[in-house]
Formats: sequence, structure tokens, C-alpha cells
Amino acid sequence: MLESKPGILIVSLILALFMFLSANKVFQNTNLFESNNNSDEVTIENVPVTAKYDSESYYVSGIQNYVQVQLNGTPAAVKRIETTKDFEVVVDLSTYSPGEYEVSYTVRGLPDGVEASILPEKANITIQNLVERTFEVQAEVNDSRVGSNYTLESIQVEPSTVKVRGGEMDMERIQFVRAMLTDSSKITEETTENVQVNVFDAQYNKLDVQVEPENVSVKIEVQESSKEVPVSLQMVGELPKGYQIDSISLSKDIVKLYGAEEVLNQIYQVDAELDLSGIKESGDKDVRIQVPDSITRTEPAVLIAKVKVSKQ
Repeated sequence: MLESKPGILIVSLILALFMFLSANKVFQNTNLFESNNNSDEVTIENVPVTAKYDSESYYVSGIQNYVQVQLNGTPAAVKRIETTKDFEVVVDLSTYSPGEYEVSYTVRGLPDGVEASILPEKANITIQNLVERTFEVQAEVNDSRVGSNYTLESIQVEPSTVKVRGGEMDMERIQFVRAMLTDSSKITEETTENVQVNVFDAQYNKLDVQVEPENVSVKIEVQESSKEVPVSLQMVGELPKGYQIDSISLSKDIVKLYGAEEVLNQIYQVDAELDLSGIKESGDKDVRIQVPDSITRTEPAVLIAKVKVSKQ
């Protein structure tokens, strides 16, 4: 055919058409020469798991909340699924009764040409009859969180009770329902924290149950450490010559001290000094309270001595 003029014309026309289409990138996306066996692979992390069962009658433990899914298929299909995530991982337990089982995760919603593998592939699960009970929440504050000059006054939890849902065997093991305070900051004033509620057995193993609400509000009140002690009046100095004291009375004979509890525990009385030097007439005089440096303050800060003097 190539030896004849019509044959040469036909071949020339085909070559010209091919060059035109190539120059205009007509084959760029169609990739006529791509093998139908080409495939792509992608891994998607943290895919949520849906468990299908009678949640009004049963409680299921042992199923992971998230799994890893590896997709394999044609590049276009895999790319679309990776973008849209239009599939779901399911554990179908709708026909199961209470007991222990090994079950497989399955993927639903994948298009033709795409296959999936799941990590982990299986789960060891326990199905129990569902039990729901109400428990009082206990909150504990570590002593190390309370400021050195403060004592814990009160702890209030709101709401004070929570609903716990779980399998009947786990529910029988419940010993502690705790609001666990994890903040480590020092508490020197009233503070409120949002705290997660956890449920434990007698050995403080955390139980796989559902708590509603999951978090509670814990109000912590502290009080600055204090102690009331009597005052002993001590007089220093001497009255001017020719004067005498007729009477002295303090405005208070008991003062309140503030400071670290271990320091307060060692104090049973404080002295108050009245300087007699220069007193020539009756009246109110400031009296300085003698306390250790570790005492942060006193109430009152200053005592008043009512002094009556007269000439000899």
C-alpha cells in the first residue's frame, strides 16, 4: 500500500492527525497506553468504627474506636475515596448474644475496583447485658496542690451524681467513681476546675463503662491557715522620772496568727511590747506584736494599750 499514492496519503493523514492530537494534549488525561493492571495504594489513619448492635439491651467492650485502613485500586478510584472518605468500617453484631467473641472489622461502601485491608483485622469483644445505675462522684485534691499557708476548706462537685452504663459484670465491680484532678498548680484561693470522671474497681483498675456526663465541675475552697493565741503584755523602757502607771489594758487579749500550719502548731502565746519611754500622760498607745518572721500577718495588725499614768 505504501508503494501506491493513495496508501502514502492515508499514512500521512494518520501521522498528521496523531501529531495534532499530541500537540493539543488530547491523550494527556486518557493515557491510552496505560496498562489496565496499574493500581495505587494509600493508607488512611484514624477511621472511626461503627458497631451495630442492640444498644438498648447490650453493652459491648473490646472494639477499637478507630482503625487504620489501607486502600488498593485504580489511581482515580483510590484518590476519590481518599478525598471523600465515602466508606465506613463496621462491626456487625446484630445477631450476637451475650458472650465473648473474636470478630472481624469490615469495610462498606467501597466502589468496584477498590479493595481494603484493616489494621487490626479483628477484635476480641465481650457482649454483656446492659445495666445503668446512678453513682455519687467523689473528688480528691492532693495535699501538694494546697498552698503552704492554706488548708483545704471544702470540695463541691456539680453535678454530684452521674449515670454509669455498662455490662452487668463490670457494673458489679464498681467501687470508686472519681473526679480526678490532674492540674498541678497551687491553690491559694477559691477555684473551679472541669474534671473527667473515671470509674474503678477495688484494685483501682479503670473499668470500660460509659459515664454521663463525662466531666463534672469541681469547686475547691481553701482557707489561709490561722490560729488564735493569747497575748502577754511586756513592758520595756522606763517612765520618765516622777511618773507612775496606774493601769494598763489591751484592746484585745487574743490575736489571730496567719502562716504555715507547722509553724502555727508550735506557737501557744505571743508577746506584745509597750515602750514606756517618754510616756507622761494617759492615752492610747500602739503596741507591737512579737511574732516569728514565718508568720505572714496578724489580726489585728496592731494592738492598742489604754495607759493611765499619774505624777508621783
